[in-house]
Amino acid sequence: MNYVYYKDPKGNFGDDLNGWLWPQLFGEGKGEDPEVFLGVGSILFNGSPLFRELASQRKIVFGTGVRPVSKAFHLDGSWDIRFLRGPLSAYTFNNQFPYIADAAYAIRQLPDFGRLLQVPKKHRVSVIPYFKSVPFFDWESICYRLGFNYISPRSEKGVEHTLKEIAASEYVITEAMHGAILADALRVPWHRFVLSTPHTEGSGVSAFKWMDWQAAIQLYNIDVTEVKLYRKSFLHQRIKSLSGNRISAEFLVPDRVKSDLLKALQDVAEFYLSAEDVLRRIDYKIHDQVALLQKEQCIDTSLFITTH
Repeated sequence: MNYVYYKDPKGNFGDDLNGWLWPQLFGEGKGEDPEVFLGVGSILFNGSPLFRELASQRKIVFGTGVRPVSKAFHLDGSWDIRFLRGPLSAYTFNNQFPYIADAAYAIRQLPDFGRLLQVPKKHRVSVIPYFKSVPFFDWESICYRLGFNYISPRSEKGVEHTLKEIAASEYVITEAMHGAILADALRVPWHRFVLSTPHTEGSGVSAFKWMDWQAAIQLYNIDVTEVKLYRKSFLHQRIKSLSGNRISAEFLVPDRVKSDLLKALQDVAEFYLSAEDVLRRIDYKIHDQVALLQKEQCIDTSLFITTH
């Protein structure tokens, strides 16, 4: 299969999981293969550049999420949707297709997943910012001041290293959604914080993704730590008035934001995990989907049976 996913030139842990995870379950991907596989990511939306050259190819959707846009996403016979990330994604298609959870939970189907669960704890708290938040601050310095461990969302040392760092943490504070998802899969309690995503990703997109996933794992109304990235200047109201509410005078004040960020991260007290019975149901359902696709691809499914 041809594994299609978003590739950031500097790396992004959530997206890069695709190139690490799926070859272990379904074999090495082949770019010329007529079958396209869509796994981890919020890439189902009208006009996606990932699909421009794939109009007639069979596209297998395996736990992928919808990115909310103003235009409806119309499917033709080339789409083979096995399952979606969550109920909001399913609702986008009028509940025609089932959802299970984010595709990244398939990591629990790997034959050596138990090895990750047994990684010794060496960090009390680890922090994972969103990958587009990395340029705003020296995150290693911030974490050092807090006595926390910094986990880069860019996975410069590889996806497996990042997974081990999450597994080696007692708690994770994360802005990156897949930081939370993999922490949940690895049974590491997590807490979400928000910094740049309303601006770099769009508040509607970020909120939709998180709610879609959280509803799939039956976690609702959790506490979120929000830190404002941009601040209004004293000219804010005047400029808005003169521009007919079209221009907003908001600026990045790094020292102020850094101070607020340090305090906010230090004050985090609530951490979350999906319930064990919820996770077991997700495991069973994803196991069945993995086994079915392996059978279709003529892969020996006995190699991938797990007991987690």
